[in-house]
Parts: sequence; C-alpha cells; structure tokens
Amino acid sequence: MATPENQSQSPVRKTRRRHQKSRNGCIECRRRRVKCDEMKPSCTRCVWALDKCIYRSPFPQQSAEKHEKDQLSLPTWSSLCSVVSPSPSASSHSERSPSFEASASSTPAFVEAKNRDSNVADGPQGLSDTDLYHHYLQHTSRTLTLCPGDENALQIGMPTLALQSKTVFHSILAVSAACLGWDMISKKPPPDISVVSQALMTGYRHYSLASEQMRESISCPGDLKPEPLLASTLMLVPFAAASQQINHWISSKSGTPEPRRLLSTTPRDVIIMMRGIRTTLQTLDSGNLSPNIRLSLEPEFTTDSSPMVSDANIGPAAITPPRTHVMVPIVAATSHGAFSKLQTRLESAVLYHSDGPDGPLSACSAAFEILKDIRNNAFSTSNLPPSSSPNNPVEDSFEPETEPVSLSQVAPWLHSFASRSAIPLPTEPLTRYFLSFLIQAPQAYLDLVLPLLDQRLESPVGNTSEIAAKLTSVQALALNIYAHWSVLMFLVEEESWWIGNLPTVTLSGMVNRYGDDFVTTLWPDPGQEQWWPGSMLNILREIKRHR
Repeated sequence: MATPENQSQSPVRKTRRRHQKSRNGCIECRRRRVKCDEMKPSCTRCVWALDKCIYRSPFPQQSAEKHEKDQLSLPTWSSLCSVVSPSPSASSHSERSPSFEASASSTPAFVEAKNRDSNVADGPQGLSDTDLYHHYLQHTSRTLTLCPGDENALQIGMPTLALQSKTVFHSILAVSAACLGWDMISKKPPPDISVVSQALMTGYRHYSLASEQMRESISCPGDLKPEPLLASTLMLVPFAAASQQINHWISSKSGTPEPRRLLSTTPRDVIIMMRGIRTTLQTLDSGNLSPNIRLSLEPEFTTDSSPMVSDANIGPAAITPPRTHVMVPIVAATSHGAFSKLQTRLESAVLYHSDGPDGPLSACSAAFEILKDIRNNAFSTSNLPPSSSPNNPVEDSFEPETEPVSLSQVAPWLHSFASRSAIPLPTEPLTRYFLSFLIQAPQAYLDLVLPLLDQRLESPVGNTSEIAAKLTSVQALALNIYAHWSVLMFLVEEESWWIGNLPTVTLSGMVNRYGDDFVTTLWPDPGQEQWWPGSMLNILREIKRHR
C-alpha cells in the first residue's frame, strides 16, 4: 500500500487531451509518429521540413518502399502558401524542445523584419525545433560548403554537439531556418512574403537565443567551454549573411521603394563573428583559458563512426567541382590591370598625403596589399600555395596558425574545421579565402570604410556628383578597395548560397549612393576607362538579364 511519502514522490500523470486521431496521414508523419494535418498535395510538416510527402495507396508497402528511394525535393509553392494552424502534437513537441521564449533581438534587420508585417506569428505555423533540426540534417548540412573536408564537421560533428549544447542547438536551427527561407526565395514563381517572413523570424529568434547563451558563457570564464562557443560562431556566420539576403528580398518585394532608403545589409555582424573565431583560436593556442574547461566531444569524427547521416544523404560529390561561375574568366583576365591601377592611386596618395604608420591612409595601403595577395593566390595556376607578400601584416589568411591548439582544449574535428587551410587549390571553393579579407584587414581600415558603407542606398538617387565631391581621397580609396573585394565575392555566388547575391547588392548600394565616377573625379583617367568594379557589375547584370 502506498504511503503519502511514496505518493508524493511518484510522478503526476497528466490527463491526455482528447483529439481526433489521424488514420490517413502521410508516410513521413506516420514514420515520425506525429500528427499529420492531411493537407494535399503536401501536408504542413512535410512542406516545412522539405520532405517528399506521400500518402498511402491501396498498396501501402509499395508506397513505403518508394518513399525510401525518393530523394529530398522541394515542395510546390501552392503547398507552401497553404500553411495552417499548428497541430496539437506540434504544440506539445515545442514544449519539450528548448524554449522559444526570449527577448526580441535588437539588431536593425530583426526589428525591420518584425515591423514589416505585424501579423506574422512568433514562429512559422506547424514548424517545431525538431522540424528545423531534421531539415538541417537532411538538407542544410549538405549545402553549407562544397569542400569535402568540411562534410564530417557539418554533417556529424555539429549535429552531435548540438544535442549536448543549447548554444549550438539554437545556432543550427537559426541557419536551418535561413536555409529554408533561401530555398523559398530562390524558386519561381515567388512565394508569399508572409511565409518567407515567418521563416526569417524563426531564424532571428534562434539567433537571439544562441547569442544570449554565448553571452552567458563568456560572462563565466571560470567554467567556459570553448567548443560550443566556437561551433556556434561558425554556424552563425552563414546565418548572418543569409538572413540579410532574405531580408533584402522581402524589402524589395514590399511595394514601391522609399526614396533614399538606406540599404539594410551590413558586413558588421560577419566581421565581428569571424574575428571572434580568430581570437578564440589564438587564445586557445596561447593556453590562456581557464583550467576548468570541460570538453563536450573528444574524438575526431569520421563518416564511418556515426550512423546519424546515411551514406545516401552525404550530399556533394567527393570531388569538389571546379569554379564554374560565368564571371571567373572575366575577373581573372581584367583584375590584374584594375589592381595595378588602384595601387598607382594609392602610391600617389601616400606620396602627397603621408599620415604616418598608424594613419588611415597607411591602413588602406595595408588592406590593399592583403587583398592583392588574395587575388594573386586565388588566380594562381600553380598547385603550390604562393608565398605571402612581405607587406602583408598577417601571415595566415583565414585563421591563426594551424599548428597548434591543444587537443585537450578543443576536439580535433572542430579545430580542423575552424582553421581550414587558407589558400585554396585551383579546384577548391573560394568563399572562406575571400572572406578572410574581413579578418586580415586592419581595424583602422574597417573603422574608416564601415560608416561609409552604412550610407549605401537601395535605389539610385539621380545625380550623385555632390555626394561624391564630399568624399576625401582617403575615403574614396577605402571604398574603392572594398568595391574591388566585392567583385571577387561575385565568384562565390553559386558555391555558397548563404552569400548569394549579397556582393551584388553591396556594390549596387555603393553605386546608388556615391555613383560610379567618384574615383575618376579625384584621379582623372587619361584613357577614359570605366571604373572596374562598376563595369564588372554591369556585365554581371547583363549576363543575368539574358539568362
């Protein structure tokens, strides 16, 4: 006979709410043992999870076998726009997942996205944490990079670490939601704006939750675990870029553009995160972390050691495809002369306006040398990594030296992924190498150029000569260097969906604000040649217009 003490210790069983049982749900929902709303042609859960939605036929066994053979495919947009209220099982499942409740993010893009449509709910209807995690495993993790060396980290290491760390968990869900939103806007015909906004808002929410967890970790250095901090930052870099891309798409579809509306995109978040990755690795390398650091994952992962991702879903081919962007041969053929001309203008400015080794002009010169080395190495025909320029103040291009980090502090797979070799081989992706410019560039250069980039406009303002005339020669050089880097970033549009057309948007916003002759105004060109970044932008626009 149970005593009161035993009764108080026994768990209280909740009364299950009465509901109508789904007996005709799709195969995927039945497999996952969740309620299916039986929407046709695709149920809500399969729409949001980007699963192939198949309903039982008179021969259920044959349908199930066919479903197992079907590869992941995107649903039709008619089904995306037919999202309904969340099912009871979705609500209960969200309660078991880490909480969505958090204070709203204060980032401008987040505030703009939320204010744009006040009718958007707190999260996409019917989309739970498990849906986003499943979408990351089946789709996002296989599309974040084309580099075979990164597959283990993204497809096995990160998802496993996410199950042990709320910080990594929310970071993965944030980039998964951004991937879902990008998949929507890249399809034709365009989807309903409210559906894309819901996915974006969900991503911002998880971004906010991950950031909050990271701040809490940093505030307790005595109990700091470096792996979740490093892994989360690596995952939030793609989210920061992709969310700006989606936010710009929504803004462009939201009616007549306002005159002199500032561009909502900014490289600030990406710069902060990427520099944070470098600082973390440098701190680990120096051994300055607290001795109380605890590991979440010790062994290095291999594809054969975990059944989390099946062999059929590994994603990109084992051999990375060559760089196939249509602008690659054009940029390779014309960039040498353009960089030489920019160097001549820099040398002229230094000759007449020397400001010392710590001045803004010296910072521009250092930034240009870094960018020139990146350009030369990227288009080198040799398989051997070219030597760095003696003027380059940073010896390694992406992260600190790879020798290095004690395996007692960071798991080998994570350190390898974070400090991937900088200079790519001719058949390897260029994204991380080109982004290394934001890490290597002197802080004085960034302090000079970022306020100027904050003034970029979404649409042209007509005559820009008066605005351009107010630029100093140092400001014009800083913008010119950044414009040259943006042209290089054109080439990663197809290899990294989370970068996409952001470089085009960035350079267009610069031209909308300052025009395409602010350089020749200060340095007249005897040959009357068009400004190289502006000419590359026009060529890319024409190519896309005729595709």
